[in-house]
Amino acid sequence: MAELRDALIETMLLDDERFRQRLPGLVETHQLRTVDPHPADESPADIFQNLDALKLGSVTAFERKIIRKMVRLGTAPLGLTLTGPAYQDNPLRYATQTFREMTGYSLTALRGKNLRLLQGPATDLEAVATLQEGIDIWEQRTVELWNYRADGTRFKNRVTIVPLTGPDGSITNWLGVQKAIGTADS
Repeated sequence: MAELRDALIETMLLDDERFRQRLPGLVETHQLRTVDPHPADESPADIFQNLDALKLGSVTAFERKIIRKMVRLGTAPLGLTLTGPAYQDNPLRYATQTFREMTGYSLTALRGKNLRLLQGPATDLEAVATLQEGIDIWEQRTVELWNYRADGTRFKNRVTIVPLTGPDGSITNWLGVQKAIGTADS
């Protein structure tokens, strides 16, 4: 899964044209059967009209570009999240279908919240500190920690956070990549 995680991150960081070129190869290489590399061209308004609790004016132009890519990868076997801006405590801007299914939260319940809401009694504070350090110094980090679904059940989550550079060259948002790797019973 690390190879897929790294390929997804690399692909998400590409400009729109290179993303469209790379996506079919990503789908084929990693056998992402549920991801359609050639969806009908949709305008940004069409994409956002179909997303639960997401209004076109509620995100920046940069965030819209990232979310359009995330929508295309929404059923990949790893969850993707977009948070930011960092100076506002990294509220969730968007989460893919896979992430929502993994956590049991709807986009409506997640929007505007910091993903600390997934933490609970068994969440490893050292792993949380590692993520916070990455945010503080603007560097990618990967940790494994216990998180909690909307129904209260816990699961082991491998989380990678990646800083995203906005149009002005500053880090404005964070891409999260998540994979459930175990449950309380495993």
